Amino acid sequence: MKPRQAKPRTATKASAGRATPRPPRVGSIVLALAALAAITFGAYVGAFDNAFVQWDDPIYVGENPFVLQKRYDVLSRGVFGTNYHPLTMYSYALNVSSPLSPRPFIVTNVVLHTLNTGLVFWLTFLLSRRRLTVAFLAALLFGIHPMHVESVAWISERKDVLYVFFLLAGAIAYWQYLEKRTWARLGLTFALFLLSCLSKGMAVVFPILMLLLDYWARRPILERRAILEKVPFFATSLLFGLIAINVQSAGDFHGLLTPSSDGLRALPETAPYSTFHRIIFPTYGHLMYVWKLFVPVHLSGLYPYPVTPAETNHPKFVFAFLFFLATLALAAWAARRTRVLAFGIGWYLACIVPVLQWIPVGSAIMADRYTYLSYFGLLFVLAVGIGSLFERYRAMTAILSAGLAIVIALLFIQTRQQVETWRDSEALWGNVIRNFPRCELAYISRGSSRGKAGQIEGAMADLQTALRLGSRRPEMYDGLGNAYASIGKPDSAVLMFDLALKDRPNAGRTYYNRAIAHLIAVHPREALADLEKANELTPLQVPSLHYLRGNAYMQLAMYSEAIAEFDRAIAAGQRVSDSLYNRGVCKLRMGDTAGAMADFRETLRLDPQNALAAEQLRAMGKL
Repeated sequence: MKPRQAKPRTATKASAGRATPRPPRVGSIVLALAALAAITFGAYVGAFDNAFVQWDDPIYVGENPFVLQKRYDVLSRGVFGTNYHPLTMYSYALNVSSPLSPRPFIVTNVVLHTLNTGLVFWLTFLLSRRRLTVAFLAALLFGIHPMHVESVAWISERKDVLYVFFLLAGAIAYWQYLEKRTWARLGLTFALFLLSCLSKGMAVVFPILMLLLDYWARRPILERRAILEKVPFFATSLLFGLIAINVQSAGDFHGLLTPSSDGLRALPETAPYSTFHRIIFPTYGHLMYVWKLFVPVHLSGLYPYPVTPAETNHPKFVFAFLFFLATLALAAWAARRTRVLAFGIGWYLACIVPVLQWIPVGSAIMADRYTYLSYFGLLFVLAVGIGSLFERYRAMTAILSAGLAIVIALLFIQTRQQVETWRDSEALWGNVIRNFPRCELAYISRGSSRGKAGQIEGAMADLQTALRLGSRRPEMYDGLGNAYASIGKPDSAVLMFDLALKDRPNAGRTYYNRAIAHLIAVHPREALADLEKANELTPLQVPSLHYLRGNAYMQLAMYSEAIAEFDRAIAAGQRVSDSLYNRGVCKLRMGDTAGAMADFRETLRLDPQNALAAEQLRAMGKL
């Protein structure tokens, strides 16, 4: 009797035509991760000597007393830059050094990006049935793509690299939950999702990504357990979505949060475009994101909206709208025919559609940073496709490898060059001006940064260029006000601040600046009124007001009140040496010679170059 022959197993539709790949060895995985870390780190190492830039960095770090003083209690409820992301603010506080240096902040961003590259590798590895080449390629493209430089090299975009770190870790945990269905895995997924939401509001897309992972795993999306397990996720997304909308409109979320944004609104009440343009302009961002995935050139820190009628009515915007519709149609078609394309486009659209400026936020029609998470979907499709080419055309491996190596080398070089555009404010805004020579906001921002650096002539030139371009932005008038105050023209400065407040009457920072101009002009009562208004509008900035209020009382010869304000400034760590000197002057005028002498000596201990304190001690015969 012949032995019974085993029938060959019929290949499933998903695996037909190819053998199941052999799982890679642990050593190969470790080597791949090490190579990814080294290449990614190498692409960004040039950023370590970059400076803070005059674009949100002062709000989040440089001029934020609660970060500088590590006030975690305030950071937990504070709204900074019209964003509520306490974990991001905590991470800034952890990076604060003495003296303050941008390097720890940038190094942390690069480390987080490198870790995210490893998470992209692992997630792709799991989703691609442990295909090492596919995972390595997807992660490498993620790690060195020039469009990601903004999220990594810009200190203010810490929220991007941090929220994506938790979100990718959450996606991996959820995939492992789909494989083993343990509640511990689902609990871990939720914890990581919550941490992601506390790092940036964009994490609210995570439940949609969970549905896409269900789809990829061929799990019925509408089964009862699949629906119930996601209820907490969607509820949390709704909560953080409502918080984001509220604080971007200068709200305090029913008194639970504390704004510190000078009454600024990220969501404008009106837009100067027709309904037609407000529909097609967002789709232009989608078109350019896809284009720059393959041709990442002419990158800019800011992409302004079109201004002239010729720009506004350019055919490219109609084409962009048609391209967006075609993308949606392709995703719908792929959902029934090619799972990898549907998954990749679905991930991309889930992450990019919410930031396509359907509701205009800020002054940019698009931003490189919005691709940081969304590109994973498209890179996944590319990596799977390239991996399939290598498997199908093994005889052409050398040619395909050479071509791929050239592309990777070009991306690496472009990324290193793009890192240089974030070197400092001059480089950043100079690059924007080269790309968009009529961008008024770029001139305003560069002018403001030059003014803070003491380059008053250059600041005035930039701000007046913005004025000639037709700008009437409050920021421009603010910058001109600061410049006039710096060259000793306080009356002109006050006029500029008046114009700024006309369009933005709730800008606490402008009241603060106008108070300084009033003090220079020796108008102490007007200064006190402005400081009171600043105190009302920016409650988190109260510690920075004590020094100026003390100066106003000094000018009014109200020395007891001045000393009390300088005491508060010193206790808050604000302008300590200056406050000590001024307090000493007040004490001297009140006849407290011993107290004045002690303050002048302490001033010199903290600031040995303080000539005024030395002169006072010399006049008292104590130096």
